[in-house]
Amino acid sequence: MTLYDRFAAVIAAWNAGDIDAALAGMDEAVVWHVAAGALAPLDGKAAVRGFLEALRADMAETRWSIGHHAEAGDRLFVEGIDAYTRRTGTAVAMPYAAVIEFADDRIVAWRDYIDTRRMEKLREGAPAPAHVVALVARLRQD
Repeated sequence: MTLYDRFAAVIAAWNAGDIDAALAGMDEAVVWHVAAGALAPLDGKAAVRGFLEALRADMAETRWSIGHHAEAGDRLFVEGIDAYTRRTGTAVAMPYAAVIEFADDRIVAWRDYIDTRRMEKLREGAPAPAHVVALVARLRQD
């Protein structure tokens, strides 16, 4: 099984609303930078669970997808779309990139690179600018 296959299982579990299955792919000591450089990381599986539960409570539907990936040693590099609909009905779709590190078939480190300011504006219902719409459309077609 490739690193991508392992990560794809986490994505599939998250999109299905199964937090336990998503967490099964992570090490107990996982460190997840949900917005690398912008926010402090989540330290450990318990912190990740709390974050995912809060996020899930706000989401009516998730459509997170990866369009491209590359593997190098114990690292997986991904590019895709973080897409979901909030319980308020607001649809959000943002370009997304991440670096995920594995040890013993589990995620031990995860760094998401995303524009947190733009994401927050979209979450509040602001329309996506044309360049974001174009990039999301391109990633959906790739």
